[in-house]
Amino acid sequence: MSTREARLETLLRRIADGDGEAMERLFDQEHRSLHRLFYDLGRCPALADDLVQNTFLSLWRYRTNFAARGSAAAYIYRVAINQWRRRLARELRSRDGWRRFADDWSEPVADDASVPAETQEKLARVLEALDALPPEQREVFLLHRYHGLSCPQIAEASGAKLKTVESRLRLALEKLVARLRPDDARTTRDTSRRERRA
Repeated sequence: MSTREARLETLLRRIADGDGEAMERLFDQEHRSLHRLFYDLGRCPALADDLVQNTFLSLWRYRTNFAARGSAAAYIYRVAINQWRRRLARELRSRDGWRRFADDWSEPVADDASVPAETQEKLARVLEALDALPPEQREVFLLHRYHGLSCPQIAEASGAKLKTVESRLRLALEKLVARLRPDDARTTRDTSRRERRA
């Protein structure tokens, strides 16, 4: 068991006993990571803020549900993913939900003048490539690469089978590599394929 996993498990056990200080420590330790997950999924800072708050409210409200049967990190991310999916479903069910939700996603974020233009351009390409992934693949990729969850932990958190998680991760990586490959590398590869066929 990793140090982080042991720390999370200890905090969740204390929270299950009603320890408010442990809840504050969990928030301090995990809120940035969850905010980044929600922002990466929805591209809306206000939505990410709401979902982080709802995730921690749920963790507190249902604190006795953690029984240390599985991974503590997977449990936290399962609560977070459920918040994301519920919010998405609610927005899409409402009359103008999709349009409003899409408008929220495109909420502008101020450019950071301290980040070089070339870096901003690369980041924009990565974000565009992530946005092009199907939601299930994007979710698995973000949980694995940016939040450090293993495939079994992601399966536990998302309720998907392990093979499904592994397949989604593999497909996401293939699509990202293809989209982020420099144009000249794509052209060279496509040309060599055409030459082999001829």
